[in-house]
Amino acid sequence: MRGTGGTDQRRWSVGALAKATGTTVRTLHHYDELGLLRPSERTRSGHRRYTEGDLHRLYRIRLLRQLGMSLEEIGGVLADPSALRDVLDRRLDEIDDEVWRLNALGRQIRGLLEQLDDARLCPDTGELLTLLGRTSLFDGYITREQRDLLDERAGELGDDGRKWLDTEWPQVLTKLAEHCRAGDPVDSPEVVRTLRRLFVVLDMYTGGDSGLKDSVARFFREQGLGVLQDVAPEDFALGDELWDYVAKAYAAALSAG
Repeated sequence: MRGTGGTDQRRWSVGALAKATGTTVRTLHHYDELGLLRPSERTRSGHRRYTEGDLHRLYRIRLLRQLGMSLEEIGGVLADPSALRDVLDRRLDEIDDEVWRLNALGRQIRGLLEQLDDARLCPDTGELLTLLGRTSLFDGYITREQRDLLDERAGELGDDGRKWLDTEWPQVLTKLAEHCRAGDPVDSPEVVRTLRRLFVVLDMYTGGDSGLKDSVARFFREQGLGVLQDVAPEDFALGDELWDYVAKAYAAALSAG
């Protein structure tokens, strides 16, 4: 459709624009309601008419959507093009996080497949879900930089080191829970030995990074009972007293040298 009044700019009805761009009429109406893409003109009877400027704006919206931006973010960028860099920086951070998560998931699945090949048997569904669920164990507790550090550390450890950690850390947690339930003094030699095993596990897992150690400790303080129930041979039925006990034992082990 061509314009009137001496102009030769093309106009589209909402249906024609949807067909020409592979968009739905419903989507165009939604963009109109949100203020993302309002038709520049209307006929005397109130029908929408989109101009070439509107078409170009629609292409920009679709490009930004392909980059994974929300409609709210797109609205902000269209209103202030200088905001595009900040929005893209955030989006790239999100993609990097997702790539890290997928890489971690791939390592977890490969490790599980190796275990299945070694054992020549298949765990039950509950055990399988538990193993796979630990891939995102620390989500929300560590930064992207710390995730990168864990990724590098996993590569440094190699298969043998990672397998040793997978075996050792649940044993240490289980042993600490046994000490707590038995009421063993936190400065007893046996408890101190268990805590030193924990030090070795933490140092090996984090590469000695103090910030990462703090993040891991915060996770176990807030979420550790659920993890312990997954890996322990029995339900210890312990609450926060376990982590209070671990904190006291940790301090005792440090003072013991």
